[in-house]
Amino acid sequence: MKIYLQGGPARRPRVSSPASPSSSAAAMADARECRGWLSALRRDLSNRRRRADDDGTPFTDELLVVIFARVPDLADLVRCAATCRRWRRLVSGEAALICCTPRRPPGRFIGQLALGFFHLQLEGLLFMPTAFASRRFPGLLQQPPPSLNKLFDDGLFDGFSHIVASRNGLLVINLESGNHDRALKLCVCNPMAGVVHVLPHLGGMDGLGHYVCTVLTADDRDDKIINPPRSTSYFRLVMLYTRCGFTAFRSYSSEEGSWSEEAKLTNPRLGRKQMGLTNDGLTHNGVVGCGGRLVYWLSNKVVFVLCLETLQLSVVSMPRSGNGQSFDMGNTLLGLSPNSMLCAIQLGRMSLRPANRRVPIRVITCTDRSWWDTEELIQVGQSLPEDVGHVMLRWFCEKSGAVFFSTFCGSYPLRSEMYVLNLKTRVVDKLASEDRISNPWACVHGYEMDQTAYLASLAEPEGVEDM
Repeated sequence: MKIYLQGGPARRPRVSSPASPSSSAAAMADARECRGWLSALRRDLSNRRRRADDDGTPFTDELLVVIFARVPDLADLVRCAATCRRWRRLVSGEAALICCTPRRPPGRFIGQLALGFFHLQLEGLLFMPTAFASRRFPGLLQQPPPSLNKLFDDGLFDGFSHIVASRNGLLVINLESGNHDRALKLCVCNPMAGVVHVLPHLGGMDGLGHYVCTVLTADDRDDKIINPPRSTSYFRLVMLYTRCGFTAFRSYSSEEGSWSEEAKLTNPRLGRKQMGLTNDGLTHNGVVGCGGRLVYWLSNKVVFVLCLETLQLSVVSMPRSGNGQSFDMGNTLLGLSPNSMLCAIQLGRMSLRPANRRVPIRVITCTDRSWWDTEELIQVGQSLPEDVGHVMLRWFCEKSGAVFFSTFCGSYPLRSEMYVLNLKTRVVDKLASEDRISNPWACVHGYEMDQTAYLASLAEPEGVEDM
């Protein structure tokens, strides 16, 4: 995967559709490129007059980049970029090289990583930006809203394509064509870089039943990993799916360019109900912890945990809701806290009566398979309209601390609104409002930048903000 930081159109290579491989065949992904959101930002900056950026230090650019690559904390790198024009140019322009070195988790939410959310409509996979994203990437604030269908205009996402996972700047998309083809066709897309990898199809004897998946990236590694990925564009797609009598595992690595052999998981078998299917027919997003060693999925009142090193599967029971109520799967999101602990975001017990109005969002954390309340209830009712009647949690962006939730307001026809809560500042922003009978936010996937894209976006002073 290559990030294009210079202006001008990227030439899309001439490729052929991959054949359905056998379970042991190595087949490279079909890689396609276009002008991503970062390229549009850099083209805009290239039109501005360049100013002198001498910082008075005797170090060469090459030496400074080596020093920046050794900085162990992302927040310190952002502060370096804010020091002067030269350092900002080096940090943003050499972001991919700097991010090759693993660094420790930031220990705090980085709100600027959250750019917005994708939602599935008849027009395609549309994107709704946050206020920060609209300021930093003016091209995202347009009518009609930007979509993946227009970003990659070769018809790749036509048909019934839908997102099944979103993590660290990457989207995993199921390329359903609607022609009753049983083959599973997945792609991994980076809209910031303008790159999409169409993976070899899984069909025939490789046909899958119900599945859950997620994607690991170079950002998931920590400074304790001995052999880190060779590139910041590395990704690994991991998948669990049902087989007759057992639960199977496969993965695709961008470094190897092929699917792994099917493996049988030990311990509990997961069926259709345990694959995390929600009422809307979507799978819960996978959460990656412990430096990319563990993957968590929220299922039917439990969390199942996959150890990628041993391919062992275990189950953690979910806690009761507030006041001992049964757990509300439809209003629960899974993620990691800034200190890398597994946590759940849940809508607490609501009260919409004027005299006792409460709309709380509850945060609970887990360690050693024991849950406890953090006693942190964030009241968001004061930020909602008085005629709100229903609230639904949609997505938790764990690196930025952004929680997307929707509301139904008023009477027939209902007004549906979309909000984002910043867990760090506890500020609620309204993103969109739709007057329609149907639910426009049924298929929502939040989107965050990865570290490389975030540093590359710091090219101008207005992009450097307090973390």
